Amino acid sequence: MIVDVHTHVFKSGSDFGPKLQADLKRCGVDQAVWGDVAERHLETTRAADVAVVFGLQAAATDWNIPNEEVAAHVKRAADRLLFFASIDPAKPGFMEELEKCHQQFGAVGVKLAPLYQNVHPADPRCYDIYRYCVTHGLPILFHAGTSFVSGTPLDYSRPVHFDAVALDFPDLRMVLAHLGHPWEGETISVIRRHANVYADLSALYYRPWQFYNSMRLLVEYRTESKVLFGSDFPFTTTEDSLQGVRELNNVIAGSGLPTVPEEVIEGIIHRDALACLGLPHPNAISK
Repeated sequence: MIVDVHTHVFKSGSDFGPKLQADLKRCGVDQAVWGDVAERHLETTRAADVAVVFGLQAAATDWNIPNEEVAAHVKRAADRLLFFASIDPAKPGFMEELEKCHQQFGAVGVKLAPLYQNVHPADPRCYDIYRYCVTHGLPILFHAGTSFVSGTPLDYSRPVHFDAVALDFPDLRMVLAHLGHPWEGETISVIRRHANVYADLSALYYRPWQFYNSMRLLVEYRTESKVLFGSDFPFTTTEDSLQGVRELNNVIAGSGLPTVPEEVIEGIIHRDALACLGLPHPNAISK
């Protein structure tokens, strides 16, 4: 079974505020290539058996994707999609939003993005979210590592900060997205210390040299079992990500450098992320 643990849906015209639009323009991101995000999501995620889907609530950086719209999208393919609620700890009523998404909209996990939300992972507001998630068995996928957004401290995204969270909440199942790039070494240091902390490799294959070195670090630290497959749709697709991950050794072809073993690559692609994160199969929810 292939599980894509990292996909987004949104309507950029209405869900992206002016600050975010300016950041996208500054970094040369062409939104036109995304097409109809919702329809392409339904089509392209078929390359996986199950996909986790979320939006992003982050007032500090102008992301305003309604959770109810993401939940409605998930219902369009309820046999293979899982809804994670995005909760912004900086917004009033964030705990009420979490409860509503969980109890009414059927969220089975949470997406947090400290860099985007301008809230440190150890902030007391986040700890309220962590306690709720532990009580109700909801895993949290964190954005970790750098981003094109501006105006918030990059330090909030350092993977090492999640070490303290894991110490305080050892039963909280966590995923550090993007291997925490460019601090992949920090991410590896954190995930190997904590039984319930994982990472995903979304949005990495199109930086092939960095990706190869990150994967070699995983092998050398023997932490590949703590890494899950993800794409980061619509910034790439599930199918393109699968191909990119499988071709990661191409960058060192003929160089004499050590490869990343095929069994490591396929092990990540086929890892049962549902079991790792305590998630139900969508079929068990939709019946």
